[in-house]
Amino acid sequence: MTMFYSAVRLTSIVDVSLIGAFQPALVLIVARPLFGERMSRADVGWIILAMAGVSVAVLGPGAAGHDRVLGDLLAVGALLSFSAYWLVSKHAREMHDAMQYTAGVTIFAALGATPIVLLSGQSLGRIHVSDWLWIVLLAVVPGSGHLVMNWAHRFVDASISSAISCLAPLVAAVLAIPILGQSLSLLQVGGVIVGLSAIAVVAARHRQPAQPQVE
Repeated sequence: MTMFYSAVRLTSIVDVSLIGAFQPALVLIVARPLFGERMSRADVGWIILAMAGVSVAVLGPGAAGHDRVLGDLLAVGALLSFSAYWLVSKHAREMHDAMQYTAGVTIFAALGATPIVLLSGQSLGRIHVSDWLWIVLLAVVPGSGHLVMNWAHRFVDASISSAISCLAPLVAAVLAIPILGQSLSLLQVGGVIVGLSAIAVVAARHRQPAQPQVE
C-alpha cells in the first residue's frame, strides 16, 4: 500500500491502474502449481478479456506526475506485493479464520508502515481536521473489503477471486462520473461493458453450491 500511494503521487492514476490490472495474470500463473488450481483455456481467455476491458476502461485523460519512471516502478512493486499478499492470504485461510487473519495483517501493516512514514520526513501535523473524515473512511471501507475477501479465499480459487477483483477499477471509473465529475468516452464505456461481462462469465463458470454452514 505504501508503494501504491507513492506511485499515485508520482505518476498518473491511469498508469497505476493499468499496471495493477495485470494482477490476475500473475496470480493465475502462480496459483496453478501452488494450489493445484485447474483452469480451462476458455477461463484463461475470459480472464484475458476482462483484463483488456479494464485496460481500455482506465485509458483516458490523466495528467502524468513529475517523476513518471519512479512512479511506474513503484506501481510494479505494488503489483508484485499485492499479488503475493493475495496468494499468502489464500494459503493462510486454510489455517486461520478471516477475522483473526485480517486483524493480524492490519496490526503488522501498521507496524511496518510507521517507520516508513517517520523516515519519509513528512510532517503529520499538516493533516487538516477535514482530512480525518477521509482517512477514517479510507481505513474502514477498504478494510472491510479486505475482511470480506479474506473470508471468500477459503471458498474461491485465488485465480478466480483475483479476476473478480478487476471489478475495482471498473467500478471506480463509473463512480468517478458523479463523484469527481469525470466523463467516459465511448471507448471507455465499451471497455467497462466488456470487462464486466467477462468477469461475470468467469464468476458464473466457477460458481459453487452454497455451503450448508457458514464460517
